Amino acid sequence: MKQRAFIVFIFLVSAFFTTRCSISDLFPVEGKIFFSVMEIHRSYDCNCAPDIALTMKTEKSYSCLGYQIKTEMLRSGGQIDLKILGIKPPEGFSLPALGPAATSKLLDLPEGTYALNLYYNYAVDRYHLIVKADSLQVVSTVPSFSQPEFTIFWRFPPNSFAYLCGTMTETSWICDDFLSRLLKEVDLEEFHFPDYGEIPYPRSSEGHYYNAPARYFKYDTEEDFDRAGKLLESYAESITVNYQGVGISLANWKGRFFYSWLFEDR
Repeated sequence: MKQRAFIVFIFLVSAFFTTRCSISDLFPVEGKIFFSVMEIHRSYDCNCAPDIALTMKTEKSYSCLGYQIKTEMLRSGGQIDLKILGIKPPEGFSLPALGPAATSKLLDLPEGTYALNLYYNYAVDRYHLIVKADSLQVVSTVPSFSQPEFTIFWRFPPNSFAYLCGTMTETSWICDDFLSRLLKEVDLEEFHFPDYGEIPYPRSSEGHYYNAPARYFKYDTEEDFDRAGKLLESYAESITVNYQGVGISLANWKGRFFYSWLFEDR
């Protein structure tokens, strides 16, 4: 029995590592291309202003990780032309897992209105991209092969952060308790995003029995955000460390984070 199990194990491992998801030619696009014009950070915890990006993914899911939408982009004045060449498989070995092909292009765009043209084979989907200080808006006619995931994206307000809190059901009081202390110690102004469109911050915490709706605040200087982080550190070491299943996080517009559970684990 042990020998048989070992043979099965070797067969599965061999099958896994000999599965190659790579060919030299590009695959044609199957189904729609979903795209978004949004703000992203170039790297995790980068402490940098966000960039405008055009992200794309396929409607079709592929059997391996790492499939990419191969594109060429040309910008001339107020016109952005993006040609979709096809789907590029991952090179070498790739983990078998279902997921779409994807790509992302950074767009350095000042405020204004731009013509955004997406090309695939002989089809052209034409959009207008309106860049404002507080929002990114995509306006289309009747597209054929592409589809925007949302038409309005509300940008990160400078000097802003999201307050996220999740707990066990019986300890939900912690969310209001820490926020009350935070507002007493740091000069903050609460704000709200419009009820429509996509927003850059999470709308609530996730993965807890109680997930409080996110709340959003503006501050004067980055030192104020640092003070908020110090206050969370003190609160985590004295309060949340005594309870299971508590997670408080502060995430700001520059991609900086403070997590209560990291302070507890030190």
